[in-house]
Amino acid sequence: MKRKLAGLAVLTGIAAATLLAPTSPAQASVGLYRVAATSVLDATNAKTMAISCNGVDQVVGAGGRINDGQGDVLMTRVYADATLHTVTVLGVEANATNVPWSVDAFAVCAPAGAVAGLQLVTTTSANNALDKVGVTAVCPPGKKTFGGGYRIDNANAAVAIDELAFTSALGSVSSTAYVFGAPGNFTVQTQAFCATPLPAMALTEATSASNANSPKSMTTPACPAGSQTAGVGAVLTGLTGDGSVATLLPKPALDTAEATGREIVAFAGAWNVRAQQVCVG
Repeated sequence: MKRKLAGLAVLTGIAAATLLAPTSPAQASVGLYRVAATSVLDATNAKTMAISCNGVDQVVGAGGRINDGQGDVLMTRVYADATLHTVTVLGVEANATNVPWSVDAFAVCAPAGAVAGLQLVTTTSANNALDKVGVTAVCPPGKKTFGGGYRIDNANAAVAIDELAFTSALGSVSSTAYVFGAPGNFTVQTQAFCATPLPAMALTEATSASNANSPKSMTTPACPAGSQTAGVGAVLTGLTGDGSVATLLPKPALDTAEATGREIVAFAGAWNVRAQQVCVG
């Protein structure tokens, strides 16, 4: 069992980029747009922030960010509602802090009818108290993942997300959570936002330097011309459960995405953060 969480921090990172498709400046073709909302900035625990698409438009990607809090706050939920209209983000204090902090919620939205066959696929873990829980949501045949999300329930602020990861073929999304204290029985849910593939779909990635520095952030290469950011993912490698994903950020122009990883207990070894972005057009 991992120790109860110690301090986290706000990150920087240096890295080599890996691109799984050619890059050039993104140009809007589907007409995706980003909406964002920020919670109150104070020392209250916990905080939930929700943001909805305009009218009857629907969510194709989700993101979130913890601001301030001296690194003592976990982002335990970044998920869409059953109708794919609203994204909700939850931040909870792993360690009590009197420092003001806030939560950002981001939704990448598709105009009504712009993305065919859009549906939410969810997979939920068993109710358990394992040290590590991984859950994968798989799109139905003939559909691909545009974005994804996760939520942890009944964990008493003692479980953190280590990754929200897309496969290169964009057929599924996986999330992995690690236990840091005594949460008792909890569940982890992974969401895949699935739809009929568009003519252009690609996964771009960038990986930070691998070292003992903390925190770390990484930004993906730009989406290929004619496509936009839909989903955002992050993978922490080498922390062996001693870190958490603190930022899943679709940039305002929907051309790149940023991911941040933080140490949540002291860790002397090398580790890195890999930022992922699903580009569609």
